Amino acid sequence: MKKEFYKSVSFKLSVLSIIILLSLLTSAFMFNSQIDKLKKRIDYIYFGNYIPVLKLHTIDDTYNALIECMKKYKRCDRSSYFKKIRSEWKYYNNAYKSDSERMVVNKVDKSVMNSLNNEAKIPVYNSVINEINFLKEHEKKVAYKKRKEFLEEYSSIKDYLFYNMIILVFISFIFIALIIYSIIKKDNQLKILTKKYKLEAITDGMTKLYNRKYFDKIFDNMPFISNANKWKCAFIILDIDFFKQYNDTYGHDMGDVTLKAVASTLKKYFNKEYEYVFRLGGEEFGVILFDTDEAILEECLKDVNKSVESLNIEHKNSKISSVVTISIGAIIYEPNSYVSCNRLYKLADESLYKSKENGRNQYTIYKEE
Repeated sequence: MKKEFYKSVSFKLSVLSIIILLSLLTSAFMFNSQIDKLKKRIDYIYFGNYIPVLKLHTIDDTYNALIECMKKYKRCDRSSYFKKIRSEWKYYNNAYKSDSERMVVNKVDKSVMNSLNNEAKIPVYNSVINEINFLKEHEKKVAYKKRKEFLEEYSSIKDYLFYNMIILVFISFIFIALIIYSIIKKDNQLKILTKKYKLEAITDGMTKLYNRKYFDKIFDNMPFISNANKWKCAFIILDIDFFKQYNDTYGHDMGDVTLKAVASTLKKYFNKEYEYVFRLGGEEFGVILFDTDEAILEECLKDVNKSVESLNIEHKNSKISSVVTISIGAIIYEPNSYVSCNRLYKLADESLYKSKENGRNQYTIYKEE
């Protein structure tokens, strides 16, 4: 039972470990995928908006430098300016643009291309500069819009990761709780079964009193317990009178019923702490009382005789009564008297024999002569 239980616990803990590992791997995968996505968005904002705007600034500055050159020199060499404008514009124009952005850029592209010739006048360049400035403002608006989208997406990703982690933690918690509940339940069942098996091992199956095996254990330790605690202890043997005749008259089934009734009476009477009732075998019972004295013992034996007789169980073939009765023998063990267990049992049995010789349905307490 224990082996199967621990196997079950080990299996469940292994499953739990796998689930937690998978949960962590899933969380890590989701986190990395979302971070990669976020990185792409950042790259897009940086390279898609910031760098192109810098290019427009360079183009704007180059056009202004070209105008200054034309104002200063009648034969200004425009080729170097055109080359730089063409290079920077090409980079800007080839950068990713949305459909709406592309429409705006295409219009400016025509103006830029038309301005790159030696016949163009300063007003043409000023016009292109205005269009470039328009593009700058347009890029700022787009960048602002993209930043807003990015922040919204960032917030969404953050919430997505947070709620997914909560779900994974919740699922793990549920599973852990189920395993703990299962372990506790199994452990309680195991404790109940262990207690049951222990009880069955020391209990007589028919009468539910302690059995002979448990009697031997308690009885063998009685002198040691008495000596250690300075207690007087009593050992009692009880026997149902003429029980063979009872079985012959009423049958063994009724005999079992009577045994149970007598056992129940003894168990109800001797129900205090340090009081033990045993079935020693057949119709014979034993009682061990710790921390008692002669007066208490004598009162107990009188009461037990009367209690069994008052059950009024019919016994036609009893030679002493019309109902079931018992005979009792008892002995008191004095602390540190060091009488052996075998001697105690023998003296108690002799006392029982005296009760039977003297007419039964009575008790005899051993006293040294």
